[in-house]
Amino acid sequence: MFSYPLQVHPCRASVDAVLKWRPNSFKTERNSPNSSPSRTVPLLTGSPARPIARNDTIGELRFAIITTVIIILSYTVAMTVSSLDKVLAYVGSTGSTSISFILPGLFYYKISAPESIHHQRLTKEEDEDDSADEEEELAGQPTFRSKTWRTALLRKLALGLAIYGVFIMILCLSTNLFFTGIAH
Repeated sequence: MFSYPLQVHPCRASVDAVLKWRPNSFKTERNSPNSSPSRTVPLLTGSPARPIARNDTIGELRFAIITTVIIILSYTVAMTVSSLDKVLAYVGSTGSTSISFILPGLFYYKISAPESIHHQRLTKEEDEDDSADEEEELAGQPTFRSKTWRTALLRKLALGLAIYGVFIMILCLSTNLFFTGIAH
């Protein structure tokens, strides 16, 4: 009973953030403090973090509506679901595979894209550190440690990891659908 408000608070904040998000606002308000992904200090800089002015307040009516919807939906699920093992099976098959396989692969694939600003920042710092490696490559012959070859391979492997995760998620979901339906 006392842990329920601890669960509703982050859920309400997430729902509010999703409802406030606008896909076209990222392109038009790139330099605003509330736009993603530049909410924090850029990666790998030596400068200290600066305070960020964000408007995270939620109106009383919006607060009440979102909280009421969360409570009604959670009680509806609690009253209609006869066994928690089915819920945990579906949450595990989707959430675990997303966190373990799909999202890391997609994040690396997205960040390592040559046109990504994060990739350009990371390679700029790596270029300064890897000046000794460039001396090992004689006459322009690529070696196993070549950055372009290694980056291309890692991007393909990251995409492969995400695709493998989607396959595992489909396999787990279909196993849950067919074997829990047959057993009951």
